[in-house]
Formats: sequence, structure tokens, C-alpha cells
Amino acid sequence: MKRFLILLVFFPLFGHAQYGSIELSTGGFSFIPAFTDPNPNIIINAGTGNKKLISAYMIGNIRLNTLRSRSFFFVTQMKLLDKKSKKLKVSGGIVFPIIQIEDDYTVKTYFSQRIAASYPITKKLILNTTYIHGKGSNNDIEINLFSLSGIFKQNKFSFITQIYYLDIDTTFGIAETINYQLSSRFDLRGFVNQTLSPNQFIWTLGLRYNL
Repeated sequence: MKRFLILLVFFPLFGHAQYGSIELSTGGFSFIPAFTDPNPNIIINAGTGNKKLISAYMIGNIRLNTLRSRSFFFVTQMKLLDKKSKKLKVSGGIVFPIIQIEDDYTVKTYFSQRIAASYPITKKLILNTTYIHGKGSNNDIEINLFSLSGIFKQNKFSFITQIYYLDIDTTFGIAETINYQLSSRFDLRGFVNQTLSPNQFIWTLGLRYNL
């Protein structure tokens, strides 16, 4: 029953989005690279775009072997600094609901606040920094996540290099995402994460279809 309630929320949002994509991947997605699911997932992404003052987007993960939802994120954000005369862009927002479904089908929900800033170094290179504070709604988990990333675009390639720190078990590491545009509709996405503490390596490969 719970999975159908999630789908009732999920698909209307997807249908009214200004952009969207469906990805078949050898792994899942997580805002925290160390928590990436190494098992095959369908990743669905949709959003309103970021041209207006307030924007929203959502990301859903579905386990490919059972076709059951694994996690769901809904993000609403507002521009705090976005003047054309200034390079620095700042946005703040909330991530709610965050729904995480464990292997035993236990559903955990979270609420978090997010603030992000971006600054273009060149036309091809952008620096981003993000801070997320999250707390469980039906559990006692609380996190603080700090992330610094660089986005570099070259022809059909884009590279996202990210270093991050999570205050749970002093977790920190580095992650790399590589996208290659096959056509206007399809692109390949490769992801690798090396958690330095504790030592853990994860990689995924996906084919994404852009609607």
C-alpha cells in the first residue's frame, strides 16, 4: 500500500514538470555519495527549471529487481542572490519529503534544509558549494553534509568532481560524475565514489533518456 501512495505523489509531479529524464543504471542516486545504492535502479528526475525565483525538482529511485520504490526526494528552493551583474549565485531551500524505503520495506522519512552557492571561474568551469542539514521525521537520525564541487564542460562531455564531509561516523570522500551526450535525447553517465573514511569504493553506469 505504501508504494502506491508514493506513486500517487510521484507521477503527477513528473507529468507537470518542465524537464524530466529516466535513467537505467547499475546503481541508485543519493545526495550523499557514500550512500549510493550499488544495485540496479531506475532513476527518475523531473523539475520546473530554475529561471524563476522559486523552483522545484524531484528525484526518485526504483529498485530494478523488484520494481519497488527505494527513495524519493522533493526539493523546493528560492534564489537568494541572482543578479545579472554578479557572478556569485546563492539559493536556499528545503528537501521534503525525503522518503527512504529499506530492504525490509521499513519507511523512513526526513526533512532537511539546503543552501547552495555557485561561482563561474570560466565559461567552462563552475564551482559549487552546498550545505545540507537533515533530521529524521520518524527516526532519530540527524546529519550535516558539506560539499564542494567543480563542474567542467567540454563539447559533449561534462565532469563533476565533488569532495564532501558528513558528520555521521566522520565520513568524507571524493566522487566523480562523467556525462557524455550521445544525442539530444540520450546520454551516458558514469559515477565513481571513493569514501576515504571508512574505506569504500562504489561505481555506477547509466543510460539516461531526456524527455
